Amino acid sequence: MVSSRRDQLERTLAYLISLAAILLTLFPIVWLLSVSLKTQRDAFAMPPKLIFEPIGDHFLGLLERPGFVEAFMNSVNVTALGVFFAISIAIFASYGIHRFRFRGKKLFGVWLLLAYMLPEFLFIIPMFVLYQRIGWYDTDFGLALVYQVHSLPFAVWLIRSFFKEVPRDLDDAARIDGCNHIRTLRHVYIPMAAPGIAATAILTAIWIWNELTIALSLTFRETQTITVAVASFRGYTSINWGQMAAASIVAILPMLVFAIFAQKYIVKGLTLGSLKG
Repeated sequence: MVSSRRDQLERTLAYLISLAAILLTLFPIVWLLSVSLKTQRDAFAMPPKLIFEPIGDHFLGLLERPGFVEAFMNSVNVTALGVFFAISIAIFASYGIHRFRFRGKKLFGVWLLLAYMLPEFLFIIPMFVLYQRIGWYDTDFGLALVYQVHSLPFAVWLIRSFFKEVPRDLDDAARIDGCNHIRTLRHVYIPMAAPGIAATAILTAIWIWNELTIALSLTFRETQTITVAVASFRGYTSINWGQMAAASIVAILPMLVFAIFAQKYIVKGLTLGSLKG
């Protein structure tokens, strides 16, 4: 009887904590959505207006704002290019770290972790000077390439952990059948770790899409991303809160929808090998 009550209390507490986490997560998004659908006067009315007549002027205004649609497409291009770089290189790097023995292997792994932990401002100024000289400043390629400082170590660490879960017997069998390392990687490791690779790609895409500091420093007009475009709604004398909220919703929505549809791949990838006996 005591055990049953304790279990019920634990379940109730778990539900309450989960509910609180959901509410705290959804509140900023709901608030942004309400401001984007209200007039400036209704948005800051006290007490807050819970019942109001929604308007779509702020969202329509985004289409007329110079550079906003281009910034959205720039984020799509940079994210796709950055994920391609990170995953393509990380697959080969992870296989090499996992499969081969070489001097400095542990040091190399530590360096990857340190590179991922480096604050962004340490390399923004040197990269700004370099990009200005070689012509990569304010380009999709240059921005996607500099994102590899953080996204590539992250991808290597994750994919390497997924490759560790591939049974060594399959590797040995492939080698006996005459497969070289490239064919072994292609036909054994990549198919077995596909959910983990997909999860890594999704998490990398979300990070690149949401990044602001590097994009703010290494872009101007041609490659301005959606996060920079949202930040630009803050003027020197005033802030268009309605359009800023609408722009924030537009920036959030693609990754939100993407994460919802890709949830099963994230969960499957991150739990790869957890049930291995």
